[in-house]
Amino acid sequence: HKNNLIENKKQVSKNLKQLDKIYHVLKEIVQENNYNINFKILTKELNKYQKEKSYNFSYTEIRNINELLLFIYIERLKQLCKEEYKKLLEQSKISKIIHEREEKEIELSNFLKEDFQLDADNQYYIFELNNQLKELGAKSNKIFKELNELLEKKQISLKQIINDEYQKKVDNDLLISNIFNDLKDFFEFSDEDFYEKVSKAEKLFMEDEVYNKMTSESKELYRKRLLKLAKAKKVTEVEYLESLYAKADRDDYHVGFLLFTKKNYNLRSILYIGSIILVSIIVSMILSNYFIKPRILGFFLLLIPTSQLYSQIINYILVRVVKPEILPKLDYTKKGIPEEDSTMVVIPTIVGNKEKIKSMFDTLETFYLINKSPNLYFSLLGDVKAADQEVMDYDKEISEYGREYAEKLNAKYGKQLFYFLYRKRFYNEGEEQFLGYERKRGALLQFNRIILKKFSKKDSDKYFNVNMLQD
Repeated sequence: HKNNLIENKKQVSKNLKQLDKIYHVLKEIVQENNYNINFKILTKELNKYQKEKSYNFSYTEIRNINELLLFIYIERLKQLCKEEYKKLLEQSKISKIIHEREEKEIELSNFLKEDFQLDADNQYYIFELNNQLKELGAKSNKIFKELNELLEKKQISLKQIINDEYQKKVDNDLLISNIFNDLKDFFEFSDEDFYEKVSKAEKLFMEDEVYNKMTSESKELYRKRLLKLAKAKKVTEVEYLESLYAKADRDDYHVGFLLFTKKNYNLRSILYIGSIILVSIIVSMILSNYFIKPRILGFFLLLIPTSQLYSQIINYILVRVVKPEILPKLDYTKKGIPEEDSTMVVIPTIVGNKEKIKSMFDTLETFYLINKSPNLYFSLLGDVKAADQEVMDYDKEISEYGREYAEKLNAKYGKQLFYFLYRKRFYNEGEEQFLGYERKRGALLQFNRIILKKFSKKDSDKYFNVNMLQD
């Protein structure tokens, strides 16, 4: 974690002005609890601050809580290290004086000046002087007497200094223990947990049933979009989100449609196609002058390969420059798919023999074995091969075999999981053959209507040889 910690510290330092408020709030919480906090204490104190100050922490502030805590703890460790280093210097200073006067008489003036004033900065010096003088035995009796007289004259208790320094050592040992225990725990705090417990905007999002089912990546997509839009409107995240929900309720929309408005790609498409045409024409015209005669023939011969080359180059650049957009997804990894979100995995394919049916069902069975989520079903949507007549001899064999294989799998797993559908042929004037209605597109459209229960039994008999979903 060392490299990450250094990078995070730099980033936090850069954005410290933006995070100034939450930084000082966190620092106060940590100091009040003697650097011994946990997730429950931290979120409780942060929520208390929000309530008392009528302030809502932004996603940006909450996202940086872990880094800010690390920054605060490391700063405190830095201070402790400096204090310990100063003590080592004072120990070394006293030891050096004693060593230099090993053969001479030691006097108090060797250690303390006449105008000596005791304060918090030099209290440890007296403590360490006392410790090292004790080790000298009888040789230090005189200086001990002088030291006590000096302290009494200044109304200072040596005993109190010793007690204070021992107590400081106990307190610092406890503090260091707390710091390292907390530092270890910080890596277990997730932004997601902080959002749910602290952010008012997140609590508004969590009132939405669909948002609660989303993956962490999809939720983060919503948050970043909210941040961007709120910043553009120069309002807080909470204010903007409340206005979106009010509009969504009024227009009977999901808030996601308001966060992610439909983009118009017509202009981009025109520019893309137009650039290919324009560049291809210009390059072909230039090169045709050095190609074959007549020039117009060379132009047309060069036009197609030039356009293909340019389109490959522009596609290569666009793939590396244009960032792909993440599509929001639902997360069913923890509890599986609920009944209201029942899902069908379907393979649409042309089947002309039993081997193809077996191969496709083996694939569907593999899908089931690697994802045994409840309310997940599997269908083989078989389409007919194009033929010169409406019904072929093998259609009946395929229909019976597909149904039997699906029923065999259902019996094997003791559940109604697998389904087989096999379409009928219709004459296509363009192809001058009998084939499935509108090919794959038509098959999937009909399948969707069946799933949505908008496909009657009469329609099923008309378009399907086998339809186990409606049998």
